[in-house]
Amino acid sequence: MALRDALDPDRSIWHFIAVHLRRYREANGLSGQALGDLLDCDRSTVSRYESGLLKIPRKHAKIVDRVWQTEGMFTALIRFAEQAADGDWLIGLAEYEKRATRIRLWEALLIPGLLQTEDYARAAILRGVAEDPEETLRVRMQRRADVFDKDKPPRFTAFLNWTVLAQPVGPPEVMRKQIAHLIEMSDLPHVSLRVVERTAGAHPGLDGSFKIVTVDDRELAYVEAATRGRFLMDPYDLQEVAVRYDLISDIAAPVGPSRTLLEQALESYT
Repeated sequence: MALRDALDPDRSIWHFIAVHLRRYREANGLSGQALGDLLDCDRSTVSRYESGLLKIPRKHAKIVDRVWQTEGMFTALIRFAEQAADGDWLIGLAEYEKRATRIRLWEALLIPGLLQTEDYARAAILRGVAEDPEETLRVRMQRRADVFDKDKPPRFTAFLNWTVLAQPVGPPEVMRKQIAHLIEMSDLPHVSLRVVERTAGAHPGLDGSFKIVTVDDRELAYVEAATRGRFLMDPYDLQEVAVRYDLISDIAAPVGPSRTLLEQALESYT
C-alpha cells in the first residue's frame, strides 16, 4: 500500500492537507511534475507533500491558493496545523513503523515500546496517565507485532541507556522476562541492541529519546516529549538527529559487550 493510502484526513490536519493537495492538483488537470514546475521544486517533493512525508511550506501553499483561487484555504490550514504542535502526527507513527525498512532509535528512560513485553508495557502504562490503559496496551502490542511479525521485518537498531536496565518497572519477575526478551531479540539477524554505559558520562542522548524511520528510501525522525512526540521532516532537522545518533553510536558498547551487560542486568533481578 502506498503511503498516501494510509493518510487519515478525518483525524489529522496534515493528512487533510496532503489529501486535498492531491485532489486539487488532479481536479486542475496537473501532473506531479507540472505542479513541481509551478512551485519551483521537483516532482519527488510534490509526491512527498501528497504522501505526508513532507509538509508543504507556506510559500508553496500561497502559490496554490493564488493559482487555484482557494481564497487562502491551504495557507489557513497550515496555520491551524502548526498551532496543533504536530500532535496529530502521532496517528501516523504506527503506519510508518509498519512500512519501515529500517528503524534506528535511542531510548534514554524506558525499554522502547517496540521491544516491550506485555507485562512490562502494562506496568509502565498503569503508572502513566492513559485514559484507557487496556486500549493503550493493545495498540502498543499491535505496533510491535506489525513491525516484527511480518515476513520481511525492518533492520532494527536500538541504543539503550544503562538506566532503562537499572530502572525497575513492575516487580522483579516482570523485569526478568523483559530483559530475557531483549536478549532473545538480540539473537535475531536483523536486530542490533547496544547499551550506553554509565561511564559514558554526559552525551547528546541525554537531550531525549528519538527514532529515525526509513520508509520507501526516505527518512523521517520522531522525537519524544513529555506530553507528545512529533515528527521532523525538514532536512536540517533530520541531519541534526542523525548526527546525534552517530555520536551516541560512537560511545555505545559494541554488540558483544552489550549482550553481556544485558545478561548481567538479568542476573540482578533474580
